[in-house]
Amino acid sequence: MTDEDAPYPCYFAVEAEEEGAFRYTFPGAPDDTDARDRLAEALATYLTGYETVGGLSSLVVLFEPPADEQPAETYKRQFWDVLTYLGENDPSPWPQTVPTDPDHPKWRYCFAGEPMFLVARAPFYERRRSRHTPHGLEITVQPTAVFDGLSGMSDDGQRARAVIRERLSTYDGIERHPDSGDYSDPRKREWKQYLLPDTNEESVTRCPLPERTR
Repeated sequence: MTDEDAPYPCYFAVEAEEEGAFRYTFPGAPDDTDARDRLAEALATYLTGYETVGGLSSLVVLFEPPADEQPAETYKRQFWDVLTYLGENDPSPWPQTVPTDPDHPKWRYCFAGEPMFLVARAPFYERRRSRHTPHGLEITVQPTAVFDGLSGMSDDGQRARAVIRERLSTYDGIERHPDSGDYSDPRKREWKQYLLPDTNEESVTRCPLPERTR
């Protein structure tokens, strides 16, 4: 991530890594119920104290690698199953400020009362290098509060996005996915950006997550 010859596209992540603002959890296998319970506990704990970490803190979830090679569909199912399980075991009600319908442009995933952005990585990625990891399913949890002042409407946010997008096309060797975009853009849906397809010709039309209730 800190390779200067091939800089990782999201310099926010690079900065957080250099500042020691990442936190890590190793819950176990993604299909294991006990592992999901451990993740729920670790995530709730992290969300109660991430503001004291400072900087652009994130929680990196590193699941146990599979014993053998898995198809892309397995990782995709595991990702959405984990999020569904967390939602079913959320210790807090859904925030009043966030729509419950994933098809709403201002929807975003929430847990323990905190809105967040999620980035999934997995071994099946080949062209989209920024989403590749050789080991197993990985999820980076980014509380949206750490990005206050860096929205797509702010000057700083626009400059940051311009740099990230320029780096992304070079790093990935493929243009950014058409589903990528800024939060609240009426043409975009945030959930589609969590687990991007490996090619730009693919797109998921329906959110695998059920609508939450308050």
